[in-house]
Amino acid sequence: MATITKRDDNVSTRRWQARVRRKGFPVQTKAFASRAEAEAWGRALEALYDLGHAVDTRDAREITVRDVLARYLADVVPGLKGHETETYRCKVWMRHPLAEYAMANLTRQALTDYRDTRLLTVTGSTVRHEMLLLARAIEYGRKELGIYLAENPLRSVRLPKENAARERRLLPGEEERLLAACRGSGAPYLEHLVVVAVETGMRQSEILGLRWDRISFEKRVAVLGDTKNGEARAVPLTHRAAAAMQAMRTVRELNWHRKREYTDTGPFSKLNSTVVRHSFMRTRDRAGMPDLRFHDLRHEATSRLFEKGLNTMEVSAITGHKTLTMLRRYAHLSMDHLLMKLG
Repeated sequence: MATITKRDDNVSTRRWQARVRRKGFPVQTKAFASRAEAEAWGRALEALYDLGHAVDTRDAREITVRDVLARYLADVVPGLKGHETETYRCKVWMRHPLAEYAMANLTRQALTDYRDTRLLTVTGSTVRHEMLLLARAIEYGRKELGIYLAENPLRSVRLPKENAARERRLLPGEEERLLAACRGSGAPYLEHLVVVAVETGMRQSEILGLRWDRISFEKRVAVLGDTKNGEARAVPLTHRAAAAMQAMRTVRELNWHRKREYTDTGPFSKLNSTVVRHSFMRTRDRAGMPDLRFHDLRHEATSRLFEKGLNTMEVSAITGHKTLTMLRRYAHLSMDHLLMKLG
């Protein structure tokens, strides 16, 4: 039988303490608001002991969600492809009041309330990615840190749907306006970065990771060794893309060669993705297209490849899309092009 004692505690949620002792098992204690709850917990734990299961829930009662997120951030995130985004989301979670919960107290209702409140200010995709990150961190705590939870509470919470696929393409004249704004932005690399994105369909991270020793200007091909899906691929370069990369030699020489830490390993090496993102956002705002995102340039490039007559396999080989579903999400052919083909 569990030993039930009344505590001299002013906190109403822990006035009754249950203690279960059984030879061959760890001593377990837990506080409750009522004697009935304490007795029910004791009976349930003894039933597990009768089956031969030793379940030590002390870690789950003492370790907070913030503690687990901190371990996940330190141990797992640095090895992920999208570690910058994952780091940002982890830190957002760690500042939230929900992170103060002990792991054992993280309920479905608390998570549902978080979802519904968060959806008032951000999109469904944002909330979905945040909750999936928390689910990964909790699973890491269960499997790697040995924290006992009967199940991951996120499994019983309905996640918001992904946002509808974006269909933003460059309108007539927008590319010229954007490039003109890039030239006047004070960021000497930005015009060439945009040109490479529109001409090749590479992701921003892939462009920033380009290396001179993996680019053949004679064959007009760039080999990407570190891609989002983990597979290397070769990207053919148009004359315009190759010229933009070559122009970066002069840009780097004029602007960065005096810096002590300067190393010219690639056209856009040592450029910080956060700096690039903010520079692009300021420039596109000045160009009068505040709804344009850098990733939309990949949409544009993919659609242009189809409009040039390339088939699905050829486009996939260039862009690195793994499935037809993903490729269809990015390829938005212009109505004028479709009408020309239909006659």
